[in-house]
Amino acid sequence: MPNIFEQYDSIEQLGSEIVIPDSFPAIFVSENNEVYCYIGIFLDEERNSEMLYMNPYYMQGKHSTDKKIMKEIRGFFQITNGYIVLDNFVDNQYSNKKYKNTNTFIRYPIAADTYYGVWKEYNDEDEALTKAVFGLTYNELYEVLDGYAEILGTKNMYGQYPRLTRSIRAVNFCDITGGLIPSQFPYITFAQSGYDFSHVSLWGFYRHLQLLMEKSISSRLGKALLEVGVPEKTLNALLCIDDFLSIRLSKVFRNTLYKY
Repeated sequence: MPNIFEQYDSIEQLGSEIVIPDSFPAIFVSENNEVYCYIGIFLDEERNSEMLYMNPYYMQGKHSTDKKIMKEIRGFFQITNGYIVLDNFVDNQYSNKKYKNTNTFIRYPIAADTYYGVWKEYNDEDEALTKAVFGLTYNELYEVLDGYAEILGTKNMYGQYPRLTRSIRAVNFCDITGGLIPSQFPYITFAQSGYDFSHVSLWGFYRHLQLLMEKSISSRLGKALLEVGVPEKTLNALLCIDDFLSIRLSKVFRNTLYKY
């Protein structure tokens, strides 16, 4: 993995010095190359997804540990490897580490275009940050989906399953992990909406394939994917997506995020 921290010339700050930004997303890189991508705040009250991509004006410029606002915050939405978790803000974990604000932005799928990524500026994608946030780049994921659909025999001139998609307005949950899939966020569908496995998070899809591949390119599925043209480099990237999230997923509870 490249040294992301050194690639940015923004000011170094201790975690304890960083305050809630004026807008989300906010992507920080630690001196150890850990990426923290925050996309919003979950408040400790009955609200829906309206706070997912923004934060209250009165919290901006303050620390998440500020006693006046701390009691209102249940957690911060963070994306890592294509999965959304609730976590503490960077000023409330490993606060003695140095961080840099990457000053990048996320490109979410729009209209019929499912492209996603982390961008430094227009037409300049940051591939390392894209991988840290979404697990695979759009092109890598497309290669895997295309090859997998060919193996399954679910690819034709009219479309294919599985494929990448998004919902313009609806909030969904992953049929494999139960994780949150907010509107605009990319996810995988294996079937038409309303059917089983029609909503699978990127993280859920990665884990699904890692299981079937037995975490090895030399597995039966690994060899089959290579044979239909999926690059070895892409499969290695897929298998290198780690499972450290498993110790943090307990923080995400469907019934506490949204009430039906």
